[in-house]
Amino acid sequence: MAWGKNGTPLTLGSELDDMDITDLTANTFNQFMVHIISGASSTCTPDMTFDNTGGNDYARRNSTNGGADSTVTSAAFFENGLGGVGTGTDSFTIDYVCNIDSEEKLGIYFNMAAPAGAGTAPSRAEGTFKKDTSTDTGQFTRVDINNTDAGGFATSSNISALGSDLTPAAGTSATISEGAIFHETDTNISYVLYNGSWTAL
Repeated sequence: MAWGKNGTPLTLGSELDDMDITDLTANTFNQFMVHIISGASSTCTPDMTFDNTGGNDYARRNSTNGGADSTVTSAAFFENGLGGVGTGTDSFTIDYVCNIDSEEKLGIYFNMAAPAGAGTAPSRAEGTFKKDTSTDTGQFTRVDINNTDAGGFATSSNISALGSDLTPAAGTSATISEGAIFHETDTNISYVLYNGSWTAL
């Protein structure tokens, strides 16, 4: 299974409430990396949807800083962070999502929020989520991160994606010059390229 960049990563050039990747290839397994920088004057809460669908399709279970589980069901999105992470606080989230055609979309996420300075420990959240098939049964090809709080995602906030089952781009051919030496570390033998053949030294 080959993993590679999926879709076009997005880095915000100004403060906005929305970050999307709209050109994903439909893959069975996906990884999303979301770096949120809170707006200058207020909090932001990143929420995730697939294919820009809401309805009552989402449910999640999460825990913050090792506390008791919290659950939300029949929601229009799932919260993809701690929620209200605070003025000027960066957060970083990794999402792993299984995206099988005609099946519920299943995911696991890990989030941390980091107030500036070594004197404050970062916060953490981990959780699971799913999206049912009542609105959309196919594989998703779009991911949206929307702010549902008072602030915004500051400049340089980013979302990037990796996907499985991708066909790697063809490699660039290379010419190896006559006289090149290759050392095989497993056998501790060196070889020299001579007249198109590798010969042990």
